[in-house]
Amino acid sequence: MASLDELENLLKEASGLLDKAAVEIRDLGLEPEKNVRRAAEAIVLASEIRAEIYNRRPDLTPEYFKKK
Repeated sequence: MASLDELENLLKEASGLLDKAAVEIRDLGLEPEKNVRRAAEAIVLASEIRAEIYNRRPDLTPEYFKKK
């Protein structure tokens, strides 16, 4: 079973890949209005899971998310 650290890293990587995929979808003209939105929605869902991880393990929260 993965640890929260590993899961957070997987979700971070997945979000990055989805972002890159959205660019390719746009560049390939693969119904970009619909499919870029789908990729963005997937990134949002991954971010929601990451937020739950940060609630359990605040030490994993990236500095740019922390309140100053």
